[in-house]
Amino acid sequence: MARTLAAALGMTLLALLCACASATGLRPGPDGAPPPGGMTMLYPQKPEAILEAAIRDLPQIGLHVVEIDPAGRYLLAERGVNATSNGENVGVYLAPGKDGTSVTVVSRRKTPTNVMARDFTLPVHMQLGASLGRQNQPRP
Repeated sequence: MARTLAAALGMTLLALLCACASATGLRPGPDGAPPPGGMTMLYPQKPEAILEAAIRDLPQIGLHVVEIDPAGRYLLAERGVNATSNGENVGVYLAPGKDGTSVTVVSRRKTPTNVMARDFTLPVHMQLGASLGRQNQPRP
């Protein structure tokens, strides 16, 4: 009886761990558009400066950069398992324009059952705004 219960719990744990999404699931689509959702803000800097700031500053808010694509103008980061969450995936997408660069941040939990996941959308924009030395402006 105890072995059966232990085996069932082990299989359940294995299934949950295998169901974890990776940050690569947040890569832009074939048209280069970010996944739906998130928050977009406008920064006056060029995409290269914003990407550099994101690489340098995201670890300060607990994110580990896992993929950088300057040509595709995006960056993927993640936070691993901790006391309150199974982890989060974050995508930062840059779109240059005439008034500056639109930056979209999308934050997703790694597992559907991760009810305590932190939404990193606003913290990433706050960190970028502080690093780049200006208030950022929400985009419609």
